[in-house]
This record gives sequence, structure tokens and C-alpha cells, in this order.
Amino acid sequence: MKLPSFNYLLSNARKSLIRFPLTLLASTIAVVIGIYLTEKESHVKNFFPYVNWMLTASLGIPLFFSATIISGKKKLGSLKHWLLMLLVTGLLTAIYFTLPNAESTHNTALPYIKYAIYNITAHLLVSFIPFVFSKQINGFWQHNKILFIRIWTSILFSGVLYIGLALALVSMKMLFEIKIHEKLYFDIYIFIAGIFNTWFFLSGIPEDFDELDSIEIYPKGLKIFSQYILLSLLTLYLLILYFYGGKILLSWDWPKGIVSYLIICVSILGVLTFLLLYPYGNQKENEWIKKASKLFYVILIPLLVILFIAILMRIDDYGITIKRYVVFFLGIWLCVVCVYTIIGKTNIKFIPVSLAIMLILISFGPWGMFSVSEHYQVKRLKAILEKAAILKDGKIQNESVFNKNNESVTFKNEKLLSDSLHNEVYSILDYMDDYHGFSAIRSWYTQNIDSLVDAKMKSKENNYYNEAEIYMNAMGLEYENRYETESEYVNFNTTGDEKLLNVKGYDYTMSFSDYNYNDDESIVCSFDLDSVSYKVIYNSDEKTPLILEADGQKIEFKQQPFNLNFNDMMQRLFNEKNGSKSELNVAPDKMQLKAITKKIEVKYQINSMEAKEDGGKYKARSMSGNIFVKRVE
Repeated sequence: MKLPSFNYLLSNARKSLIRFPLTLLASTIAVVIGIYLTEKESHVKNFFPYVNWMLTASLGIPLFFSATIISGKKKLGSLKHWLLMLLVTGLLTAIYFTLPNAESTHNTALPYIKYAIYNITAHLLVSFIPFVFSKQINGFWQHNKILFIRIWTSILFSGVLYIGLALALVSMKMLFEIKIHEKLYFDIYIFIAGIFNTWFFLSGIPEDFDELDSIEIYPKGLKIFSQYILLSLLTLYLLILYFYGGKILLSWDWPKGIVSYLIICVSILGVLTFLLLYPYGNQKENEWIKKASKLFYVILIPLLVILFIAILMRIDDYGITIKRYVVFFLGIWLCVVCVYTIIGKTNIKFIPVSLAIMLILISFGPWGMFSVSEHYQVKRLKAILEKAAILKDGKIQNESVFNKNNESVTFKNEKLLSDSLHNEVYSILDYMDDYHGFSAIRSWYTQNIDSLVDAKMKSKENNYYNEAEIYMNAMGLEYENRYETESEYVNFNTTGDEKLLNVKGYDYTMSFSDYNYNDDESIVCSFDLDSVSYKVIYNSDEKTPLILEADGQKIEFKQQPFNLNFNDMMQRLFNEKNGSKSELNVAPDKMQLKAITKKIEVKYQINSMEAKEDGGKYKARSMSGNIFVKRVE
């Protein structure tokens, strides 16, 4: 293999500079600002303009790249070419002015979320822009193959270069005792990641995109990577999710919210895997790839059902948020891709193009993620406050008026909400503070809350302010998330303080103590008897939380009335408590559990237990006592 000469590399670098001048200029601007912020961090009073210019320049890299590619593909003249670049520059300038500055005190996160969507869309644009109006499917795949390989090659070269330079600096410092500026390491990282990495990537982009459609060379390494690494991981993740789906059906335990995100990630991994394998499926020896691709999208449908059940349950409980909105529409997009593929459509350009269109459509307008999530959270907040009579006729009742020191005097509405609803109000206001601001509820107040926020921000004594806190305090509610206190748990203790244990009728005894603060499965105690290993396991999610196992197998009890029925015991104790005390002394026999198997009899004596009732289920955080065992004749 002949290595490229230095002159060849220099020539390629020069060609890239001439071909992509604005792309490289954008990366240079971002790098210069990044290094400046690193070096002058302690001297910069207002970071917003610098960060905004850096982000805007970073967004300019894929946008100027795409504009250059489409200009070359359409063979635009010099005037049209620079008009297109001017259009991109105007778009970037407009995006810059949507980002917040130092004077902004409201929802600074929202513009950056929009920026992230624009950035993802811009990178999707790079993947299909040369072929958006053509039918060159193979050329489209070859283009993305080049992008994929160039990205990872650039990362590899950049990583090796950075490690080499960093080690050289460390060596100079240790061998020659040269003082190295500590921030120099990060400066070099920014330079390599921003300029070298971008320049190296651009040097491998072909000029004739029409020629790509005639290329029928498909790297074996890419096929091996996709088939044996990505496809194997995909199969593993699908099995995990299907086993989880089976658990849902068997236990009728509704899916957890996090499963939606896992299904989205696994789905995207599958889509990427079969996009990389797409051309290999046209070869006779690899016809299985087409069948596997269609099978994947069929297998994905039940998982998407679980995704929608999980996300709709979260929406029903807590309303629509930006994250849930995005997950919901990604689920819809995946459904469309599944149907598109299952019915036999093979235009793989549909995948990135449809995703880019969806992201743009959901990023603005009254149907967009920002408007819809704000509307539903305000609606949810309004319903809670109106039901508690805190909000009437669109106005806060018993509003806490702030004094001259910008402090609210009283919280007259405190007793109108339960702790759970109080926490919901707290959560909604925090969410609005993070993403939307409070313009939608500003009219509920008689006083000018924004002026209070501005006063706190400008006050020399207040370096930190929380807008949500001010709005919640003005509602007549204290700004706090009310966690469960120890008083919400009940401590049951047996009466008496016997130092000697009565073991009459049993052969063996041993003490135990178990702490289960995270609701995980835990082994309370274990012992060996007659070559059999026994375990007593506590799991609050089981129908019978205390389980007796012998050599890893659950034991079926000989006499059904005498089993480790922990729930029955807990229900009896809580019925006797009847909300009177948080600590009760009970007779020892009321905290006893017995079980008789074919080989042993077990008595479980709990002496001390901290427990809680939670929606009809009983959970123990800690317990201690003794276990008695005897052989059954």
C-alpha cells in the first residue's frame, strides 16, 4: 500500500480550503472564541454573546458545507453561489439573535433546545442534500458511506494527534522542567477538534457526486462491522426489550417511562444498522439482509406499542413536556418508517429526509413541541389551583404581596393543597422556569412579578435568584418540594426486652437484620441444613414479599395457612395502627410468620420493623429479629 506523499496531503488541504472556505472560516471562528473563553474565563462578565457566536459558527459548519455541495452539484455560477452563501449567513445571523443575552432572565434554555434541533437537522441535511432531487440510491448510500468513514477516520487521527501532542508537553515538563500553561492542553484539544478534524474530514469529500452512483465497491470491513457488531448488539437489545414486554404481560405491571427512551435508542440503532447493510442485500449471497431488514421493522411494531403505552401513561399522569412530545413523535416517525419498509418500499433516502422534515415541523407553530408543552402544563397547573380555590376567575386568591425587601410576608394558601399536589405545583413551575418562562400565567397576579425578578437580579446582595420561587411564593405557597419524612413511616416494635430467647420446639435459631431503602430485592438471611442451602428473600414487588428458597427454587408450603404471608401481617398491623401513631409496640406473636415445608418448619420472628403503606401495598425499609428452624419428622 503506497502512502500519500506530503505534497499530496498539502495539495488536498489547499483544495479543501478553496472549495470550502466559509465552512473552514466558521470552524476557525468557533475555535478562536472557544480558546478565548478558556483563557479569559475569569475576566469575561457576560458569556452569552461569546457562547452564542461560537454556537452559531459551529452551526455554520454543516450549513455552509451543504450549501457548497448543492452549489457544486447544481453547477451554480459565481453570483448564485455567493448569493446562496449570503442566504446561509443571513439564516445564521437570524439564529444568533434568537439566542438569549445577559439581559434575558426568562427561559434561557428554550432557545438552546431550538438550536439543538436546528443542528441535528443541519447534519441530516448533509446526509441527503446532494441527492435530494435525484433517484441515485446507490450514490446516496456511497455518499453516506464516505461521510461515515471520514467521520470515524477524522476522530481517530485527531485523537492520536492530540494524545501525541499532550504526551510531548508532559514529557517536556518532566524532562526539562519547562513550565507548561495548564490551559494549553484544552486549547490544543479545541484547535484539533475544531480546525484539524474539520479540515481533515473535508479533504476526503468527492467533487463528482454523479460518479458515486456507478461505484459498486462495498467495503468488507463495513459489512463485518455492521453484521457482526451492530447486528449482534441489536439482537441482544431486542431480546431484552421483548423479555421486558413478556414480564409486562405476565405480571400485568405497566411499563416504566424509561422504556420509551430505550426503545427509541434501539430503533435508531436498528435503522442505522440496516442502512449500512443496505447495498450488501442486493448481492445473491446476502439476500438474507433484505429479509432481516423487513423482519426487524415487523419486530419493532410490538415494541412501539409498548413505547406509546408508556409515554401516554406518563402524559396522562404529568402532562406533555418537550421530552415526551419528542419521544411521541419519534414513535410516530418510526411507525411510518416501519409501514414504509414493510410494504416493500426501498428508497432509503426517505429515512433521513422524513426525519429532518418532522424535526422542523415540530419545532415551531401552535402544534410544535414548545407551544403544546407549555399549554398542557399551564392547563394542568390551572386545574390544580382552581380545584383548591387558589385560582378564581383567572386571579390568584390570597396572593402574597412582596414587601420593600422583595420578600413575601405570608403564605395564606399553604393548607389548601395536599403535599402531593403541592409538589406537583412545585414541579410544574420549575419546568416552566426551565423551558417556557411565565408569560402564560403572568395575568393571574395583581403585582408585577417580572419587576421583582429584575430587582432581585440587579440586587448586589442577591447573586442567585429563582424565578419559579418568586411565582410560587406569590401564589401564597412556600417554594419547596416536600419529601417524605420519617413520620410517614411507622416503626413496629415487639413488647418486652428478653435477653434470653425461648427456642422450645425448634432445633436452630439465628438473628437477622435487613435494610431495603431502595426497594431492591435483598437476602434477609441464609443457612445450610442437611446439605440444602436455604434463603429468605424480601422483594416488595412480589405478591408475597417474603420468599423462602431451597437451592435457588421457591418452596411450596406443606400447609397453606402457615406461610410467609407478609402482606397479611402488614395489613393487620396497619389496621390496628389506624393512623394514631408513628411508633407502636405490639405483642411478639403479632409479628410472627410461619412456614412448613416437606423437610423443615420455619418461624420468622420480627422484633423491629420500619414500614409504610403505599397505595394499598406495604413496604418495609428495615427489619430485624430471629429465625427459628426445625426438621419435620
